[in-house]
Amino acid sequence: MATQRRQAAHDTGEDIWNRVVRAREEGLDRAEAMGQNTPAQFERGKTWIRDHQCRNKKTGFVLVHGRYIATNDIDMSKLYASLRLHSLEKQATRIYRCCLANLPPEAHNDLAVMLLVKTCKDILAALKFLQDAGFSPQAAAETAQATPKASAATGRSRRSSGTERG
Repeated sequence: MATQRRQAAHDTGEDIWNRVVRAREEGLDRAEAMGQNTPAQFERGKTWIRDHQCRNKKTGFVLVHGRYIATNDIDMSKLYASLRLHSLEKQATRIYRCCLANLPPEAHNDLAVMLLVKTCKDILAALKFLQDAGFSPQAAAETAQATPKASAATGRSRRSSGTERG
């Protein structure tokens, strides 16, 4: 009986990437983006895309309003990033509350525990700074929905080197 080789993450990632790119700005829902891949293959493929393909193609890979999109759209990127950072804030809070805050007092003298507590608090402080500055998932979502799509050429201009030619 022959065993089946596990599909490489880059093969799955390329498959997902190509499908999502073809969908353009409309994107694909999870089932469409997954195609014939298993849920585990889909997760590995998305990880490969985010770790390698985005950098190689200089294009973002976002999940916005339940749709996977390959894009460099500023508003979609802000929305995705703010939602992920909000999720990170929740995770850091849970990590602190469920295991670090409950340690006995003597554990807080352990250097590793001190570093973990400080890291959680630093993450929360950084995210509070963003939230206080108005960069919240809600603000990004409102911007994404209110901003009309501009042509690709709108934001392009020649950059000067600081010296005038003439």
